Amino acid sequence: MGQVLDQKGETVIGASVIVKGTSNGTITDFDGNFTLNEVKTGDMIEISYVGYQTQVVQYDGKTLKITLKENTELLDEVVVVGYGVQKKRDLTGAISSVKMDETPVNTYSTVSHALAGKAAGLQVTQSSAQVGGGSTFRIRGAASTGAGNDPLIIIDGIPVSSGSSLGSGNRYNAGTTDNVLSSINPNDIESIEVLKDASSTAIYGSRAGHGVIIVTTKRGKEQKAQVRYSGNVSVQTMKNGYKALNGPEYMEYYNRFTYEDYLMTNGLGIYENYVDLGAGHEAPEYHPTYSPDQIANAQNTDWFDEVSRTGMMHSHNVSVNGGSKTTQYMASLGYMGQSGVVKNNNMDRVTAKINLDQTLSKYAKAGISLNISRNSLDNVPLGTGTFENAGILSSAAMFNPTLPVYDENGKYSVNPYFTQLPNPVSLLEITDKTTKDRILASAYLQIEPVKGLILKANFGIDRQYEKRKQYLPKTTMYGEQANGQASISQSDNNDYLMDLTATYMKDFGNHSLTVLAGYSFQQFNSEWVSAGNQDFITDGFLYNNLGAGNFAKPSVGSGASKTSLGSYFGRINYSYLSRYLLTLTMRADGASNFDPDNRWGFFPSVSAGWRFSDEPFMASLNDVVSNGKLRISYGQTGNSNVGNRTMNLYNTGYNNVFGNTIHTGVLASQLGNPNLTWETTKEFNVGLDLGFINNRISLSMEYFNRTISDLLVKEKSLPSYNEVTSIASNIGETKSQGFEMTLNTVNIDNRDWTWTTDLTLSLYRDRWKERDPNWKPAAYQKEDDWIRSMYSFVSDGLMQPGEERPKHQPTLMPGQIKMKDLDKNGVLDDHDKVLLGSKDPAFLFGFNNTVRYKNFDLNIYLYGEVNALKGASYYDDWTTMGYGFTQGRNSSQGFKDTWRHDNQHAKYANITGVGPDGAGDYFIKKISYLRCRNITLGYTIPVSNKILNNIRVYADVNNPFVLTNWTGLDPETDNGNSYAYPNVTSFSLGVDITF
Repeated sequence: MGQVLDQKGETVIGASVIVKGTSNGTITDFDGNFTLNEVKTGDMIEISYVGYQTQVVQYDGKTLKITLKENTELLDEVVVVGYGVQKKRDLTGAISSVKMDETPVNTYSTVSHALAGKAAGLQVTQSSAQVGGGSTFRIRGAASTGAGNDPLIIIDGIPVSSGSSLGSGNRYNAGTTDNVLSSINPNDIESIEVLKDASSTAIYGSRAGHGVIIVTTKRGKEQKAQVRYSGNVSVQTMKNGYKALNGPEYMEYYNRFTYEDYLMTNGLGIYENYVDLGAGHEAPEYHPTYSPDQIANAQNTDWFDEVSRTGMMHSHNVSVNGGSKTTQYMASLGYMGQSGVVKNNNMDRVTAKINLDQTLSKYAKAGISLNISRNSLDNVPLGTGTFENAGILSSAAMFNPTLPVYDENGKYSVNPYFTQLPNPVSLLEITDKTTKDRILASAYLQIEPVKGLILKANFGIDRQYEKRKQYLPKTTMYGEQANGQASISQSDNNDYLMDLTATYMKDFGNHSLTVLAGYSFQQFNSEWVSAGNQDFITDGFLYNNLGAGNFAKPSVGSGASKTSLGSYFGRINYSYLSRYLLTLTMRADGASNFDPDNRWGFFPSVSAGWRFSDEPFMASLNDVVSNGKLRISYGQTGNSNVGNRTMNLYNTGYNNVFGNTIHTGVLASQLGNPNLTWETTKEFNVGLDLGFINNRISLSMEYFNRTISDLLVKEKSLPSYNEVTSIASNIGETKSQGFEMTLNTVNIDNRDWTWTTDLTLSLYRDRWKERDPNWKPAAYQKEDDWIRSMYSFVSDGLMQPGEERPKHQPTLMPGQIKMKDLDKNGVLDDHDKVLLGSKDPAFLFGFNNTVRYKNFDLNIYLYGEVNALKGASYYDDWTTMGYGFTQGRNSSQGFKDTWRHDNQHAKYANITGVGPDGAGDYFIKKISYLRCRNITLGYTIPVSNKILNNIRVYADVNNPFVLTNWTGLDPETDNGNSYAYPNVTSFSLGVDITF
């Protein structure tokens, strides 16, 4: 019936041939021939093969001879860069691209959760697993020590910032909920580009010192209107809960603790030779606190169970996409609702999106982008506070499990030995609501007065409005003390943007030239107001009647700020024979927060590329090496993220009474530094891109070397006799280097099966290069140590009975932690501390597999980190509380394996405490983890095109497992917090329908 050949006239073996719209298909044989049964004249036949462009031909009843052309789509793929786009084959900088149509996002509350491990060099860490929890983004490490390491995030051409969440107005906070991408519906995103080296980021100058993330949303296409609905529902359970002692265990180990303390205090048993109480000392008789009957019949309250539940999430998205030659549009509406695993912790998000492009004439085009979102959160007290500042999780961890939720009078029970700790269930009575509204809007006008010259004006606004309302009722411990406490705060941030650019493109002979010149102006406006009151006659008002409070001096506050940034920039892209590539970039930024003499910073870069795979001497290898490009770049970017620190500032306070009148006092609050200037990043990058077997295997590798000089710090210490004892300054220099690799493979691609794999690997090393001239190193420090170093005494196991005390630890008791006297001088001091290493991981990785068989699709996505130094987890740390146990504070199950006179082979130190010199490095170890982010199985149901274009159903398990040596809740979201929000596993069912 036909034959399939390549452009050289050679047969293509194993090409897929199918009658379009049916399951009638076959593959070509060793001679490239194929035969199909029941084919009618006029049928459309689709021919495809990996590495070649898919072709569709109409059967005319005759023998077909089809010639497949090589698929250069990978190289011709367009990548978004600063103020424009470039073909991937022409890039000379280090840029990673994530196409969101290849990423299952329907079951994520925010797209940031889908990015970890997807782009080499980008580290995405979930700051908290709570509802609406924040994420941190780091590109190639974090080598700025005082001015932040956040990358610049650009959404549809608008640089956006992550606004800080409002405070509560009282002792409780709501955890970490700030996430700059949480206002974007993941289903609306087309692609995300990560600009990593100075060559690609220099076009953004002073805001790009730590990389750039460009988010591009979907735009309309020239097609018949296509309507799509996607929806899913998820059930969420705690991945790992806190493993605390239950009521009977608490009583048992309370007795064990007090008995061990009794033996040690009175020098009895194994402690006899370690305690000198003098002649004639008689030990009192020991009486256990709890009898066997009390232990057997103990009250058992699982406080974590009392404040947690099964979580739920559901989302629904409707979009329409279409257009004509002159008008293209895309509009969407989305809703997501989530109930967290901690009671009363909820979130709702509503988003609306419109993108419109309109051709006005042969020479002019205009368009708009509008994204509106509202995030509504029901907060609960979280955070890292302890004791009287404890939130729900920390109070549940510490509260005595032998106490009931309510006492005999129906009130919330109170720990008589630890009265300042609130009952965790009582904290659920707090009403705390946050509303975050965001409008991202932009409009552009583009004119092409002559061929090749494009003039474009882009105007944008990013408006963030946030309001938080909180009420502590009298049923809570501190609400009762204040007789009801209410607060309301709100902030309004408005950022304005104007970009004016001119782009000229010209090809002449073997030369290609693109020149960009532009001007940008941004203004950042912020204002906030807050008010609070207490002493209310009823809880019924909540925060809706602040004037009803009777407090003598209700709290009130307000503030405002305005800054601006003006910039000139230009870029030249030149190529010769499409093989020799050169890019020159320059940007000049003027920031209003610097003194006029230091206001302007200049950030140049240069990069070059050589497409050696297109050289004549590579022609014989083109069947094997289908793509080869060497890249090299050097450039500078900046950072001005230090606030307004050049002027002296004054504040009110310390009022005085003269006569019968209170006079407001004024005091200096900030000492200005007019010499403050830009923090500058200088970066060298070399990259290699390779493609094999028609790009069936694609490999990209990068090496970078970076220094950051004139480090901005907000608080350089001044002598104590100054009225203000710190000042902002430029101090020191850091250095970084690293390696990145991305490997993409097409493992199988035929008529029925497709299997692709993506692997990313990143590593970076951040060190000090030069410190503050006034820096006085400790004995264990060096000038070029890791930026996030860990120092400690070196532990030497637990001292056993009969063992002689070390001379440098003269008060050590059996079961406590021994330390090494490294300098052998008989004294334990700073000279015995060592550098253990860096808190940064040895490397990060991501591993993504997508398999399609006929109408089935399967995606498995994993990522992780290797060998990051961490201290004690909650499970370990709680075993060291010592006398805190007698205050009615609970401990972890690890407390059962603490060292005692009758448990001398225990894992953990003496039940009474680790010893006089702390734990040293006893709990510090290198932590690694492999997380399965999600497993998604989908099936596309065959339907008639007359009814639907497409219907796909899927099941998804999010965060099904984590392989790790970490003993805490989660190696990613714990973040050094002993009372972290538990991570969740989600089970989802969903459907995608296209009309």
